[in-house]
Amino acid sequence: MFQLTIPSLLGILTFFLGVPAVTLTLCAFPRLLRPAVGLMVFATCYIKKPFYMEVFYQFYRGVDRGYGVTIPDLLFFGIAFYLLIRRPYRLVWWPYNAGLWILLIAISIVSLYGAGVPAYGWFSIHKLVRCLVLYWVMVNVVRTRRDIVLVIQAFVLAMIWQGTVVLWDKYVTGHVVNRAMGSFNHPNAMAMYLDLILPIVWCALLEGVLPRRWRKAALVAVGLAFIAVLFTKSRAAIVLMPAMMLGVTFLSATRQVTYRKLGLIATAAAAGMLVFAMAMPRIIARFQKAPKESAETRTYFNEAAAAMARDRWFGCGLNLYSWTLENTDYYWYVYPDRVDEPDPEAFRESALGKSRLGTAHHIYYLFLGETGWPGAIVFVVFLLRFYGKAVVGFFRARDPVCRAVLTGMVGGLALLYLHGVLEWVFRQTQTLYLFFATTGLLMATLRIERQPDSHE
Repeated sequence: MFQLTIPSLLGILTFFLGVPAVTLTLCAFPRLLRPAVGLMVFATCYIKKPFYMEVFYQFYRGVDRGYGVTIPDLLFFGIAFYLLIRRPYRLVWWPYNAGLWILLIAISIVSLYGAGVPAYGWFSIHKLVRCLVLYWVMVNVVRTRRDIVLVIQAFVLAMIWQGTVVLWDKYVTGHVVNRAMGSFNHPNAMAMYLDLILPIVWCALLEGVLPRRWRKAALVAVGLAFIAVLFTKSRAAIVLMPAMMLGVTFLSATRQVTYRKLGLIATAAAAGMLVFAMAMPRIIARFQKAPKESAETRTYFNEAAAAMARDRWFGCGLNLYSWTLENTDYYWYVYPDRVDEPDPEAFRESALGKSRLGTAHHIYYLFLGETGWPGAIVFVVFLLRFYGKAVVGFFRARDPVCRAVLTGMVGGLALLYLHGVLEWVFRQTQTLYLFFATTGLLMATLRIERQPDSHE
């Protein structure tokens, strides 16, 4: 089924040469660890060819189409081996929630038993394992307030990069005339990515924890990210993002009010209203012209996923929703108005008969259809446990750096989880990597908050 093509061979060589190179470099120059971590976090926003290689790529409409090799992979695997070899400090061997993620991986493996094309499932399982390594690395490398600030600075650069690409493509090259997508492959993916880190950087500005020379850059980053999200014309993001920003601003203000913070809030409010006033006609048009068929298809996808979970304990198999929809009788869940076709097979092969195929636009239903109720429940509990930690940590935090991260996480995670009922892009590599980078930051921040001697 899989052929070793030149791109696949290059991806394999890149991984098996790049990871040792990073490890050996860090062993020889340990002071490069912090820059490597910053680059690793920033690089999650640019997982795109030629810096993204898919080994054994398959033309498939599912979430994952091969074994991915990215710049963050080279860095976090290399850092992980460095930590294991040198043991520069006491390591956290079993981070919070790691057991549930391993359980989800195990359930995903079981779901492939009897699946249509089990090889497709291993594409995603491979990514879930990589995410676990990234999470473990983040929990262990973020050890001081200085490390937290370093990660926030990487978020600032990622936001500036995406905002700049959006403006460049729209106003300089004219490459994008409708919905901006930055360096992502879909506008909704960029919106979900930026919405997770935007509140963290904004709260860091409100708390005044960034170095002075970074504050202007962070303010520019917030503005560019705000504009970039609006330019995606994602209906969910346009509604949820401003609400989330208002929420974290309120939370930050309830903990401590200063003249500087009030000035920032007033300036941001004025700028935000101005941008909204300029963009409002197009935003209204986006909502008015949204096709009714799009919402109906999302409902059909969810109904098909629910049926898959009813028919098999562990669903149709991880990363096999799209294949199952296209190649089995679940197909008719997305074409309920065509079940009486005189020639069903001819219709399925027609352009119209393929127009509604794809992946469930609901991350929870997607897990339900692919891994059954066991996988869906474990996934939801996994997400909620992180959110519980962020909320409890917010109320307990006293250190301003930790408070900035925890306040931002309360807003960012809430938006990510809500957005998941309308999108599957949580499973895309960029968003999934960012999620584990930020949750690793979350758990490290909670540890630092409890250890005053880490506040250096």
